Amino acid sequence: MFSAIKEQFNLFWQARIERERKMLVICALFIAAAITYGFFLAPALSGRKQLSESLPILNQQLAEINELSKQQTGLTANLAEFIAPVSREQVEAVLGRRGIKAQTVAVSDDLVRLQIPTAAYANLMECLVELQKASRLTVEEAKLVALLENGQVSATLTLRQQRNAP
Repeated sequence: MFSAIKEQFNLFWQARIERERKMLVICALFIAAAITYGFFLAPALSGRKQLSESLPILNQQLAEINELSKQQTGLTANLAEFIAPVSREQVEAVLGRRGIKAQTVAVSDDLVRLQIPTAAYANLMECLVELQKASRLTVEEAKLVALLENGQVSATLTLRQQRNAP
């Protein structure tokens, strides 16, 4: 098959005069150069230009990220140092400010267990937010039961104090 194509090309080429042959060679070289430029050189040159334009911006962003990372590391170390262990009195004070009376409050290590027979749901949520901000207590387990009174709940909560960096 290859020899048949070669034979046809030779017949075609011999049928052309010298000037036509030169023009065909020049056109073939021009087309090959255009294809080479279009597929290989142009994308490489435009990519290089985009990279040289975006590299300073990316370096600046990297420096900002590194600085923020250092600040975050320093802040979490400081935050872990300043968090005092939670006490029963702290928890009862926060509950009292929200008008919530706990049936039982048990504090051991970094765990706080609460049983609240009745409380307004909104007050309970505000109390949990305050406990989280003041003592870094997060809800580990919660059981809420809606009571017959509108907006009132009974709650059994287990809270954990986050003392180490997250």
